[in-house]
Amino acid sequence: MEKLSRKERDRISREEYIVDAAEEVISEKGFDAATMDEIAEKAEVGKGTLYLHFNSKSAIYLAISVRGGKILNQKMSQVLSRDLSGLEMIEEMGYTYLQFIQQNPHYYRAFNFFENALSENKLTESSLVDECEQVGMEAMTYAVRALQIGMQDGTIKDTFDPKELGVIFWGASRGVVQVAYMKESRRHMKVLDDVTFSLETLIKGFIEIIGSGIKK
Repeated sequence: MEKLSRKERDRISREEYIVDAAEEVISEKGFDAATMDEIAEKAEVGKGTLYLHFNSKSAIYLAISVRGGKILNQKMSQVLSRDLSGLEMIEEMGYTYLQFIQQNPHYYRAFNFFENALSENKLTESSLVDECEQVGMEAMTYAVRALQIGMQDGTIKDTFDPKELGVIFWGASRGVVQVAYMKESRRHMKVLDDVTFSLETLIKGFIEIIGSGIKK
């Protein structure tokens, strides 16, 4: 591995410090209300220096998404290293995801920001966009590998395409979490008013239903 120059190490360190500050400001005020001035002040850097590293608040939010995704992926990779069946791995990954977003809702919001901005074609090509994409692909790789292990050890039906099933998991879990956050924020359709649930109960129900459906 090529050794980084001191200048490059300093740049990375400064950017990490800016992202630390941005996480605090955005977690407290929300993305829309937070300003670049507040982030610069929190990071104890001049506004010019801030823009030298990140050309917009959206770019900083993408960096936060990358950081959160890498932390989550590390936890997912640890599940794969455990002595579990493929089905148990899928279930454990689901609970790992649940615990992560419960403890780090600001990362979930950053993930959501990236996915929504990408789907609405609001992002231009950049290294941060590429990193977000790579983090997402890595997460999918872990889920697909767990499914393949389950098909090999006989705990998961081998009639599914593991990659397609991975996409189903990703899409369905995203929808379940979104509904839970809608309920919590009270901005939702009236159909949810008569149903009592939480993020935890929805995810657990989702994992149980999915597990029953794919179990061999």
